[in-house]
Amino acid sequence: MAAAEITPKYWNDVHAISVKGRFTQAAASDWIVLPYPGAKNIKATTYEGTEETTFTYGTIRVNNPAPAIAYSATDTQIVFDTGKITRQLPYYVQTTSGEIIMVYTETDATAATGTASCFRGCLGTTASATGLADNAYLYVQNIIVFGTATIGEVDFEFTPLPHEYRARMFE
Repeated sequence: MAAAEITPKYWNDVHAISVKGRFTQAAASDWIVLPYPGAKNIKATTYEGTEETTFTYGTIRVNNPAPAIAYSATDTQIVFDTGKITRQLPYYVQTTSGEIIMVYTETDATAATGTASCFRGCLGTTASATGLADNAYLYVQNIIVFGTATIGEVDFEFTPLPHEYRARMFE
């Protein structure tokens, strides 16, 4: 009998440990790019002790105008535009339909436009064409934009999303 891999492929509870950090916010809508593919449960406090409550994720938008064929739930190459912030690979995007997609490579992570190669239906979500219509927003899960106008030190905490895209976190 030959040895075989017995490592589990799916985990229900991954990255239960939160990560803490600090950065200096220089202007309203400053952002941080995390060294993880994504983050949830984000909390932050300004140096004044007030809670930062206006988080958003960075965005890119699907670029698939007619007469192009609409994306299906099995497409793994997605053309996008309006990326304003340099992205760090790999990263997750969440569609407006709730699907989480892992982008593992793209034509140029510093450009506003490009083509993303991806794994679909990640972290227990279901692949869907619904959230990939032309100009649909894709929310980049490792870019956190802080909306407060407070300038100065910000302490933050988040739960990182796993690199293992097959983990079933959101079933």
